[in-house]
Amino acid sequence: MLCTGCGNEVSDPTRCPVCRAGRAPRRAARAAAPAPAGPGACPRCADPLEEQDWEEVKVSSCPTCRGTFFPGHGLEETLDKLRATVTPTDVASVLTEFKDRFTRTLPDAVRYKACPVCQTVMTRRNYAKVSGVIIDLCGNHGSWVDEAAFAELASFITRGGDLLASKSSGLRTRLAPPPAGTPTLLDRIFGTGR
Repeated sequence: MLCTGCGNEVSDPTRCPVCRAGRAPRRAARAAAPAPAGPGACPRCADPLEEQDWEEVKVSSCPTCRGTFFPGHGLEETLDKLRATVTPTDVASVLTEFKDRFTRTLPDAVRYKACPVCQTVMTRRNYAKVSGVIIDLCGNHGSWVDEAAFAELASFITRGGDLLASKSSGLRTRLAPPPAGTPTLLDRIFGTGR
């Protein structure tokens, strides 16, 4: 489940350890307040956002920095339309194509952005967990994507990144901890195991 205050994945959305939603009455009351009319201001440069229609998906874009706010599931709807144009590829070619994703470093300065609708600080997420593209997420209202990040997302999708994301999640499940009672490497080295 996603926290209603900050969008982080939590087991109980009323007790988020990050933003403490559900514990502080002021925070819960603020999240429940109705959204202001209009698309709001750009979380990057504070200019007013302009509403646009991207192939039947309503978005709010900044005319200055060209970042875009996708309300609700608008980002996934837009990327699904892009996915429909992609031809399937094999895993080996995709891994070769994206080998740089595993050696990237994040920029030194990280700036958290406020949701243009509710002004709550959004959560930064690595899209599909392996893309290397950071998007900002408001659990209540949608996703903010900078112009350069959207270009990287489009490249990730068209070059077969979804295949890489699905295969990496399969690798994670295969790397689950061994069953209880299985000797560890230290047990074997120091002779306490089998």
